[in-house]
Amino acid sequence: MTRSRMSRFSVATLAGGAAALATLAGGCVNQESYDQLREANASLKARNQELLDQNRALEASMNDIRGRIGTGDKTVDELQRLVNEYRDQLAKANNRLRELDGKFGQLGFGPLDSATDAALQELAAKNPGLLSYDSARGMLRFTSDVTFDSGDFTLRGEARSTIASLARILLETPSAAQYDAVVVGHTDTQRVSQRPGRRFINNDELSAFRALSVHNELIANGLARHKVMFAGFGESRPAVANNPNGNTPQNRRVEVYLVKSTFGGLEATAPTAGPSGAAPAAPASPGKGAVPDIMK
Repeated sequence: MTRSRMSRFSVATLAGGAAALATLAGGCVNQESYDQLREANASLKARNQELLDQNRALEASMNDIRGRIGTGDKTVDELQRLVNEYRDQLAKANNRLRELDGKFGQLGFGPLDSATDAALQELAAKNPGLLSYDSARGMLRFTSDVTFDSGDFTLRGEARSTIASLARILLETPSAAQYDAVVVGHTDTQRVSQRPGRRFINNDELSAFRALSVHNELIANGLARHKVMFAGFGESRPAVANNPNGNTPQNRRVEVYLVKSTFGGLEATAPTAGPSGAAPAAPASPGKGAVPDIMK
């Protein structure tokens, strides 16, 4: 849009708003209509300023290009080549974005059904220091500094109780049966100190151990093993920028995503007896002195 066309647009829209306000001054409409027209007029003024700013930016860009051509800094062919290059990069980026959107759509992340959503909102409201809930993503976030002791992956008592409540919601809310739970651990960038007997050596393992602790607690409270999975991203996916010393509490967290289940196979059944005739021992939950299955 040229400056002259934009100016005509601006004059017309603002004149229309002024005319409406003039009509109001004559007492022809009620207060509600007045408020509506006043808001419309303010919106038109804001839009007009936005268009003026955009026009100034475009003119500045064009003047810069003209100057470059005039001084021989860039030829027309070179400028056209750059335009085509940027268009190609944009097209590739859009294609990648569509691919990612498709993959995330298959995973089923997003808003949950109303009954499950309401139950999770209530759970988070009852545990404000420990748990938060992102309704738009179907994600619960446990604060690691409340869920675990520093540098440990053993669940605290309050966290165990809250996870038990989460398991009850998933088991007792009929519409929640459609979801699987994906438990993901995260850390900040503080280095893991090496201590005798410590079962993890870096942040990747610590985040995985913590996710596994939540995973095992959900299963211990009744969720089927094929309905829960876990992962550890370590420090690679911070929620906020890490502090220079690495100590960033917001990044120490365990997130539980509820996703549409795609499982359609058979459920695995454990053998009733081991080779010696004795029933096999249940897998140990990770804790002090216990080694999770992923490390064996």
